[in-house]
Amino acid sequence: MTFSASEAAFEGFRIVRRRPLAVLAWALAYIAFFGVGFLIVGKPVIAMMHQVEVLEGVAQPTMAQVAPMLQGYGLILGVIWPLSMVLSAMLSTAIARSVLQPKNSRFGYLRLGKDELRVLGATIVLFVLLGVYYFVAVMVCVMLGVAAHLTGQGWLWIFVVLAVFAALGGLIWLAVRLSLLVPLTLAENRFSLFGSFTLTKGRFWPLLGMAVLAVVMAIVVSLLGMIIGLPLRLSLMGPFAEVATSGDIWPLIQQHIGLIIAWVIINALLSALQLAIMQAPFAAAYRDIKGVATV
Repeated sequence: MTFSASEAAFEGFRIVRRRPLAVLAWALAYIAFFGVGFLIVGKPVIAMMHQVEVLEGVAQPTMAQVAPMLQGYGLILGVIWPLSMVLSAMLSTAIARSVLQPKNSRFGYLRLGKDELRVLGATIVLFVLLGVYYFVAVMVCVMLGVAAHLTGQGWLWIFVVLAVFAALGGLIWLAVRLSLLVPLTLAENRFSLFGSFTLTKGRFWPLLGMAVLAVVMAIVVSLLGMIIGLPLRLSLMGPFAEVATSGDIWPLIQQHIGLIIAWVIINALLSALQLAIMQAPFAAAYRDIKGVATV
């Protein structure tokens, strides 16, 4: 099959047209995650928000005053972040499966098995790899900036600017070259960084253009969603501000349960739609580059 970046970029919309119930299932997964997350960290996070309001006028807060904030951050990092990684792996695998294995559509393509574990491992490795690159690039740029400042040589700032652009370009290049890792991991039942590099060789610019087009379409969908959900957002801004001040969320839930449910549903649908728009093109690119038959 011939790879067309412009054709692949619209694969997310094709999924919505072909399998709208799958997108609904992905939205339900988001809603379940929101619900579980609220049950686990809702109270500590609300307490953290309340404590932030309290500490605004405190010059030297005590450890007892800071403790609710630390607890909230600890739960987010220790519980919600791992759960979000698992959910991300499930959804990424489901989207790739909807492109590469369209007939395997039960449960909206959602599973929690070996495929998802492999994708989770690949995602973690990708996250660490890009994080290490970002850290090294930032440190190099900072050291060049410090050197330019200490020496007082204004022309050295040219190298700082060039280093920043080079670091950004390198990050984009690395991300594009590794962009087919998830569909490759699903389709070939293996994790292979070099496999993604091989598939993307000589196709950097088409893949980058496809990614940019997908991101632009996702932003347009997000803006439309924000317009649709603006009345709900405005209606809930006041009550949420009161929660941050009082630290008690239950009166808000009781008084505005309908608005909150509508807000959660709209955000979940938008999140699922945006994810499909941004990730499905890469599965389509893998399918077309590799020339594999969908099953």
